[in-house]
Amino acid sequence: GAPNVSTATAVREQHGHDESMHPCAPPDAVVWPQAVGQVQELAALCHRNRVPMVPFGTGTGLEGGVNAMQ
Repeated sequence: GAPNVSTATAVREQHGHDESMHPCAPPDAVVWPQAVGQVQELAALCHRNRVPMVPFGTGTGLEGGVNAMQ
């Protein structure tokens, strides 16, 4: 629901880049699961619908690994 999902531009841009030189490639949505079961359900849902999941930690990576390319 709303407290755990955001499609706001600012939130998406924050999660669409790290410390690398690569330009921002924001995801379509950002989700904050609160329990392991929610992570499992989210992974299953994304798998069924062929939606890529991009994990985001602190955003300090240097490779552009958090960029949502698809």
